[in-house]
Amino acid sequence: MIVSGVRLDHAWVGLGAPFGSALRDWSRQVLALVVEEANRRRAGVLLVAGDLFDRSYALPATVDYASQILGTFSGEVVIVPGRGDWFDGTSLYDTHAWASNISICRSAEYQPCVTGPAVWASAWTSPGGSAPRVPAATEPRVLVRAEAADDDDRVLAVPQLVHDPREPDGFALLIDIARPSEPARRIDLPRQPGRAVDVDVTNATETDALFIALEEMLIPDEPMLLRLVGTLAPGVLLPGFGGPERTLPPGVVLDLDSLTFSTPPLDPTDHSARSEFIHAMAYANTPDLQRHQTTALGLAALADSSRGA
Repeated sequence: MIVSGVRLDHAWVGLGAPFGSALRDWSRQVLALVVEEANRRRAGVLLVAGDLFDRSYALPATVDYASQILGTFSGEVVIVPGRGDWFDGTSLYDTHAWASNISICRSAEYQPCVTGPAVWASAWTSPGGSAPRVPAATEPRVLVRAEAADDDDRVLAVPQLVHDPREPDGFALLIDIARPSEPARRIDLPRQPGRAVDVDVTNATETDALFIALEEMLIPDEPMLLRLVGTLAPGVLLPGFGGPERTLPPGVVLDLDSLTFSTPPLDPTDHSARSEFIHAMAYANTPDLQRHQTTALGLAALADSSRGA
């Protein structure tokens, strides 16, 4: 049984504290589920193909936890370090005591696993290491490397179990090392917490309409990444501005990478304060998001002023 990307103690920068905490909790749970599933299927070898933990953030207690959980597997465990937990003499793989049934792949070149010689693995030994030479296939074998460069179809691709919600779901692979030429079988595990949802904001012409559209997508007590798509109207404010009633619950993150911003039309004969402000903002040397939010705030202030607010 082969898994990848448990990512214990990963920081999940950009997803916010509640979402990141949920994924870190899940990474510990899914490691236990992997061992449970491998034992249930009576696998003889459990191969962890990269990114068992995040080398930059992993705590010694977390490594103790990983060793303890993997130590409950009934067979042999082979850990192949990946790009996020690459191996050298100072990594936790070499400075920590592991359970007796666990071995660490220490070679950057493809080498056969002792417990399953039909499976050849290659470890990352530096964060930006070059791809190792793929050995000639003189006999049926499975080549495994975490995050294989250039998606070489000769190397088995293993999806990340714990992943950014914008990426495809991960799963385990089950192969028969006595029949390495046969296709691997996909083993689905429970879905991780949190999900990504696309929200088209093109028809939201007012801030209230935008918030109604966003609130309709929310699932109570679940982290979410709302990916805004389409074109945002000029006077519509994104969450985080305009008071507490204009914020989203903790654990909800906005992805604005696919969002475009429309600009108000310019009338050269109009010299009102509103028109002059729009003209000035159109030529402001600021990022699109900042310019849009500043323009929307300014338009709202001008509208309040004209009403005597």
